[in-house]
Amino acid sequence: MKTQKLLLVALLSLTLPATRPLAEEVQNSMQRLLVPLRTLQPFLADQDKFTDSDNADTIHDQLVALRRDFHSLERIPTHFKSQPGFEESVKNVAELLDDAGRRFDEGRTEYAWWRLQRLPTDCFSCHATYKVSSQYSNTAMVDESLNALERARFLMATRQFAEAKKTLLSALEDPAYRLYDDQILRSLLLIETRISKDPKESVSLFKNILKGDKLPLDDAHTVTRWLRGLESWSKSPPVKEARKLSTGEQLIRAGATHGIDFSQDDVALLRGTALVHESLEGGNLTEAQRRKAIYLLGYAYSQLPQFFTEGWDELYLEKCIEEFPNTQEAKWAYNIYSDKVMDDFTGSGGSNIPAEVKLHLEDLRKKAFGEKEFAPKA
Repeated sequence: MKTQKLLLVALLSLTLPATRPLAEEVQNSMQRLLVPLRTLQPFLADQDKFTDSDNADTIHDQLVALRRDFHSLERIPTHFKSQPGFEESVKNVAELLDDAGRRFDEGRTEYAWWRLQRLPTDCFSCHATYKVSSQYSNTAMVDESLNALERARFLMATRQFAEAKKTLLSALEDPAYRLYDDQILRSLLLIETRISKDPKESVSLFKNILKGDKLPLDDAHTVTRWLRGLESWSKSPPVKEARKLSTGEQLIRAGATHGIDFSQDDVALLRGTALVHESLEGGNLTEAQRRKAIYLLGYAYSQLPQFFTEGWDELYLEKCIEEFPNTQEAKWAYNIYSDKVMDDFTGSGGSNIPAEVKLHLEDLRKKAFGEKEFAPKA
């Protein structure tokens, strides 16, 4: 749940020049979130505590407070609202909170708990994507009763990346978390490529992890592959502002999977998406460049499902179709999007796709290909 705090902190540094009352409103909203966030952590980490009727009143009150204050984000003017994915992410988290709160009040506590599990990941995905200058630092806001993995999730969700990194590394050394090594390693790589951006330091970090000789063989192979990407990055010159989009595109295309004999380059994909985001944030792209950038993000995130929150790729693919209908990029985006939906409903060749999902696909296809070209897939 710290996720809310994280997004609020981001907004503090993302806002355009604002009046003093607005700035104070943001700060007040942020402060109001601290207590419910801190209070809810142990309940989110323990399903039995969350579903215990003795805790219902406490949880209800904290969810009400979070829902109320998180919706204030939607009123804050920020240049990031023009960036693909940002406003949708804020809206998604607000809707998630509303849904979880309603279900909790209806007595569907297990469902509410399950929904709320994705909040820290949602928040970290957003904050590892949009460049902000501020970083929250208050380890006291992480409940001491949480285990190392749970603490790391909330630390990442609140932009306490240095402390999160230490916590993840300690968990990697603990045999109790051996089953979660792959999750821990991916979180570390995400911090290194999206936050730290010091490839030489990253090479040293992952080499030290390999030296420990404690990783399962598959994970060791993955880290070795990452090291090749990090070492290549460490030898690359800094990317100039005018070259960020083109360089990002080259990295994404080079890093993507092209067949069973080719392993994707996670480092290149993460670097490439970071550069494309930065080019969008600059606000100087032509319409054709923006169209390409949004498509590239949707394409790249479809290759990185284990690194980001569920549906991150869909945000950009839909954005490309909605903003640039009847273009080549929109058609490409639709093909990736529809293939993913079909994969989600495997078992009968897609015949069990819910009616509302079919309607949504048809609407997107009409926009992507144009009414005259539209013909429902058989």
